[in-house]
Amino acid sequence: MNGPDQRQFATEGFHSYDHDPTRERGRDGRRRRVAVEAIVQAFSFGRFRIVPYARLLERAGSPISLSSRAFDLLCILVSRPGEIVSKGELMARTWPDVTVEESSLRFHITQLRRALGDSQGGERYVVNVPGRGYCFVAGVSREVLPFEQSARE
Repeated sequence: MNGPDQRQFATEGFHSYDHDPTRERGRDGRRRRVAVEAIVQAFSFGRFRIVPYARLLERAGSPISLSSRAFDLLCILVSRPGEIVSKGELMARTWPDVTVEESSLRFHITQLRRALGDSQGGERYVVNVPGRGYCFVAGVSREVLPFEQSARE
């Protein structure tokens, strides 16, 4: 799997890494589909909305294309607005078990800024704190979205 687990940023109390939560074993030992409800978080800032679980970034309701690594970086930064996240932590969480150069981080931060239109029209989202890391400086609000999945056997 590339980057951090997609669900680690997206849900509160809903982590199912190794099994399908929509299936349980019936008395006959066969797997059956069951209804599952979980709380999925979305983050809003400016004209943007990000739903990490769905790996979706929208500007004014329209989806925006973003590379997987840039999306992972955005998830990390948005989940900690106003906090400086070190370059080392960003690289470790975005590229686990892989050694990368700081230039890779800068490249994907640049992609992220470009996709957000950072510093165009005076809007700032991701700020470099020299020698320390990066900080998401826009105001962020969290939404709780009901996630319901239901199917039959």
